[in-house]
Amino acid sequence: MTDYHPTPRTRVHRRSERGVYDRDVVHKIIDEALVCHVGFVLTGEPRVLPTTILRIDEDVYIHGSTNNGLLTALAAGAPACITVTLIDSIVAGRSGFGCSMDYRSAVIYATAETVAESDKERIMDAFVQDIIPGHKVRRPTQSELDATLILRFPLGEVSAKVRDCGVVDVESDYELDLWAGIIPLKLSAGPAKSDGRLKPGTRIPDFANSYRR
Repeated sequence: MTDYHPTPRTRVHRRSERGVYDRDVVHKIIDEALVCHVGFVLTGEPRVLPTTILRIDEDVYIHGSTNNGLLTALAAGAPACITVTLIDSIVAGRSGFGCSMDYRSAVIYATAETVAESDKERIMDAFVQDIIPGHKVRRPTQSELDATLILRFPLGEVSAKVRDCGVVDVESDYELDLWAGIIPLKLSAGPAKSDGRLKPGTRIPDFANSYRR
């Protein structure tokens, strides 16, 4: 699989050695994320929209209400910058400037395309299965689909940035009698809790009890 071709906007200049254009790495970062942030300008003012994100092949999707003014601005052609960040560890250095984080991030520049009505149900089902694999839901009603706007953004102008080097202190600081290291972080799920109005005899499914991200 070929790499993404960096553009003036996606080429990493600061700490360029951390820039990653490998398609598989970018896909994995997006697929692991539950939330992205979509930045754009509306009536001369900056806006950032936090929302769920879904990738299918070489496109990413977001969705929301047709009454959402921010989404409709994107649907009308406002250029977007979509970011995803995953924090892997806290880095505790021997100085304040040596403290950092190990992370994986991706940045996408794109303009939205509105998903056709005929594809809405398929994409909404993909959102559910991406976030809650194995979950069974009823089919959406036509009124629910009519009230939902789904936007597609092509993965054309995109890059990743990865820091995975742990502690990097000033050489002289290694002689200090101070602890330094990393504190790994991960997203973990607690025990599943059933809705209070479940029909009697409805058990918690295996996917909910063993959910991992």
